[in-house]
Amino acid sequence: MMRHASMTFCVSALFFIAALVLMFTQGCTAPSPTPTAISGGATIVVPFTPNPQDVALPTLLPTVEIPTQSSASPSPVVITEIPSITPVAVTVTRRPPTRAPQTPTPAESATPFPEGLPKVFVTALRVEPATPKAAVGGTFFVTFQNASGENQGYNWAVEIWEGENTRRPFGLTTPQNSPMPLGTSNYTSTGWTVKGLGECRAYRARVVSRDQDDNRATFLQPDGSILWLDFTVCP
Repeated sequence: MMRHASMTFCVSALFFIAALVLMFTQGCTAPSPTPTAISGGATIVVPFTPNPQDVALPTLLPTVEIPTQSSASPSPVVITEIPSITPVAVTVTRRPPTRAPQTPTPAESATPFPEGLPKVFVTALRVEPATPKAAVGGTFFVTFQNASGENQGYNWAVEIWEGENTRRPFGLTTPQNSPMPLGTSNYTSTGWTVKGLGECRAYRARVVSRDQDDNRATFLQPDGSILWLDFTVCP
């Protein structure tokens, strides 16, 4: 009885090993056949691994939608770093200021002759004494030159200015009407004084023509400049 059981066990073990070899040999190419029951043998349950096509596929991950940037969302701000600038010392060469031309004051301006006034010039002007007394005044000596081509005559006088006053003349000698023939004419002019002078002061003088309304025009030199005489008056 024991021997029969041992033989049965050995046969069963051989069939088991044969089944395993057959299963591993054919498992990669074809599905394992259903085991055939052996008549009169013991029933053995053989575990096996299912083929890949019998394995359940994993569930796919859900689809995730990535939101795109809306047109209403603000645009990204780009920040550009501005490099720092190291100040460089610059040497500046300063030029001396250019002096704008000064407008001559009335005392230095040449007053042109009225339109149609003949060409009569003044060529010399002096005063005697050279330093007049304030209460007496002095005598002006004037030389005219008529280059108009015909005889002329003018009402004229010597206009006196204080040295520092350039706005209006200080006074006028006694006006006189004088003929001025062609060539050179010499005349004198007086009739002026200075009152209340406490110390010596500087004055200037020039020769002018006048009309009935005391409109004055300065006699010019032949070169077109004004002939000024600078002198001093003392008490």
